[in-house]
Amino acid sequence: MSKDDPEPGYLRPHTTKGREAAAFLSYVIDYYDVLPRYSIFVHGGDKQRHNDLLYLNSQLLPNLRHAAIDAAGYVNLRCDTIPGCPVAVTPHGFTKEDAAKKLDPRAKFAAIYAELFNVSIADVPRNIGGVCCAQFAVHRDRIRQRPKSDYVRMMHWMATTRQTDTFGIGWVMEKLWHVVFGMESVQ
Repeated sequence: MSKDDPEPGYLRPHTTKGREAAAFLSYVIDYYDVLPRYSIFVHGGDKQRHNDLLYLNSQLLPNLRHAAIDAAGYVNLRCDTIPGCPVAVTPHGFTKEDAAKKLDPRAKFAAIYAELFNVSIADVPRNIGGVCCAQFAVHRDRIRQRPKSDYVRMMHWMATTRQTDTFGIGWVMEKLWHVVFGMESVQ
């Protein structure tokens, strides 16, 4: 153990901003060239409020169907479609209340999306919706459909943005993981 590596052998996130999203993206960046067939991203600890059918990761993970990941490439580990479906975010249709909140990402979502995905504001989808939260499984081929440089750009945004706070960064990524991994904007 050292100051530079306080927990040897464990993943060290590239930033402390963005909550679990920092760890998830750090993993993708660090292991991009040697990813296992499946990468499963879950919150630490066994009991999770984001799990809806099987509240314990120790019950959920043994029931994960690899065939589903093979078929879809990306699978959210939550089954309940509320919140998040069919539409969770309307990037071009925020409210005055959203705009009045300094660090709320809703009013800035179109600009954030454009920066994360390196697209113009005109190319930002009108609606974004997918199953809530940040617990999912991804096939390595789906991760590699996007170049590593895209994940590095997303991490840079997380580490340097002033558009929102660490909670907002995590919230943005929760709304976009399915898009990051190649799914349609509305699931």
